[in-house]
Amino acid sequence: MKSKAQVSVEYLFIIGMALAIIVPGSILFYKYSQDSNEKLVASQINRIGKNIINEVERMKAIGKYSWTTLEVNFPESTRNVSTNDYELIIFYQTDRGITESVFFSDVNISGEYSRDISQDFHSGYMKIKIESKEGYVSIQERVS
Repeated sequence: MKSKAQVSVEYLFIIGMALAIIVPGSILFYKYSQDSNEKLVASQINRIGKNIINEVERMKAIGKYSWTTLEVNFPESTRNVSTNDYELIIFYQTDRGITESVFFSDVNISGEYSRDISQDFHSGYMKIKIESKEGYVSIQERVS
C-alpha cells in the first residue's frame, strides 16, 4: 500500500512535468504569432506602397492634371506616410521600434503637407488622391 506522501510526490511530479511542457510551448506559440503578425503587416504595407507607386507612374504617363483616387486600409501599426522626391516612405511600429518601408519611383513625388500625405495621419481606411502636376505627382489624403 502506498503512503500518502508517495502519492503526493507523484502528483507533484506529474504537475511539474505538465508545466515543463506547457510553459515553453506557450512561449514558442506567442513568439510565432508575433512574428506572423509582423510579417502580415509588412506584407500589407508592401502591397499598399507598390499600388501607390504604380498609380503615381500611371498618372504621370497619362499627363498633366490627371488624377485618381486610391482607397487603402493602412494597418493599425502605421504611423505616417511621407515623400522624399523620388521615394514614398511608410513608417510603421514593430516590437523593435519604428520601421520604414521605402518605395522608389521614376517620377518626382510630393506630399501636400510638408512632404506628408496627410495633415493628421491616421491608420485605417483612407482615400488618397494622386494627381499629376507640372514636373511632379502630388499625393494627398482626400477628405470628403
